[in-house]
Amino acid sequence: MIIKPNKIIEDCLARSKKLLIKNSSQYGVMASTPTAKAKKKLYSNIFGRDASICALGMIASQDKKLVEIAKTSLLSLAKHQTDLGEIPSSFNPVTGQKSFYFLGSIDSNLWWLLALDFYHQHSGDKDLKIKLLPQIKKALLWLRYQDQNNDGLLEEGEACNWSDDMPVNGRTLYSNVLWFEVLKRYGFTRQAELAEGGINILFLPHSTVSKNSEFIMRDPHHRKLELKILKESVASVPYYLHYISYKHVSDRLDVYGNSLAILFSLPRKAQADSIVREMRKAKVSRKYPVSVLTPPIKPRDFDWRPNMDREECANKPFGYHNGGIWPYVGCFYVMALHKLGRKDLAWREFKRVAEANKQNNWEFNEWFHGKTGEAMGMAGQSWNAGTFLLAYHVMKGDVEF
Repeated sequence: MIIKPNKIIEDCLARSKKLLIKNSSQYGVMASTPTAKAKKKLYSNIFGRDASICALGMIASQDKKLVEIAKTSLLSLAKHQTDLGEIPSSFNPVTGQKSFYFLGSIDSNLWWLLALDFYHQHSGDKDLKIKLLPQIKKALLWLRYQDQNNDGLLEEGEACNWSDDMPVNGRTLYSNVLWFEVLKRYGFTRQAELAEGGINILFLPHSTVSKNSEFIMRDPHHRKLELKILKESVASVPYYLHYISYKHVSDRLDVYGNSLAILFSLPRKAQADSIVREMRKAKVSRKYPVSVLTPPIKPRDFDWRPNMDREECANKPFGYHNGGIWPYVGCFYVMALHKLGRKDLAWREFKRVAEANKQNNWEFNEWFHGKTGEAMGMAGQSWNAGTFLLAYHVMKGDVEF
């Protein structure tokens, strides 16, 4: 029997709505509750990725106040778009100061475009997307320019996506799964098929069967050489690779990227089931759903960076993006389970996401230590609340995502 929403889930739902309203300003939703600590670390800013992800849950809730905050967030981000089309990593709602992190933020554009389309589909307001058409075109063009080798996939510098303190670079699974979904939702069918082919060939190199696909034949010399390097570099794994850079690759299990891939129907059913089995085998939800990367990077590994040794760096093994537990990612994980028909398991894991948010008297902590389960990071995290609303309404069948 499918587990029905119970008291802790309903409590978390109500508290999520309150938190999102509390964390909102006249310019949209901030990354977290604007305490002195949050302001010092810019968490009181409105982030391109955070606000857009929150907007998905606000829209799904059909709560008029939350839908209006979602609209405000999307408009504010559009207002701060650069002339070249980049949605900023964040902006200060008081001063208007824009931030682009160190090497930019590739997923701000991706999540903003996805949230805007979701708003168009589910808010009842068909005018916003039309109003923002010039900004949409610029955002899409900016992303197209991130395809530096003309293979249909995006390339990025180090630490340019949500895991913004990690040695992730080149072609990343997470960003390209989002790119595929953006292309699909905005009607770029041929380009979406090219990206789909690229992801299923490069990120599953040992499963590749089509040597003459459009993705390969755009540059057969380098793509076939790349496949050879990938197959020699990593053993066959049942999940999509983490990222592929110049002649090196990470075969760690990116739980977030693989969950999104399942949610957006990239793998075949048998492949998706294998990915989930591997996640379960790796115990990615041993404490709470889910640890975002397994196994974590350790000091003797090739992808360890000197900055990760610094005392202030949170990316020690099992910390932050390096194997830490993120409740908001747990919501994408449970939606992926639900999509695969694992509905009992999805609701059980969803209840455990609610239990994570409830820690420290409903503190909605940013992340938890992957081994000890200790609450870490900033309190009052908005996207914990936003994704909880999204997952709830998706699994209830109120909206599709």
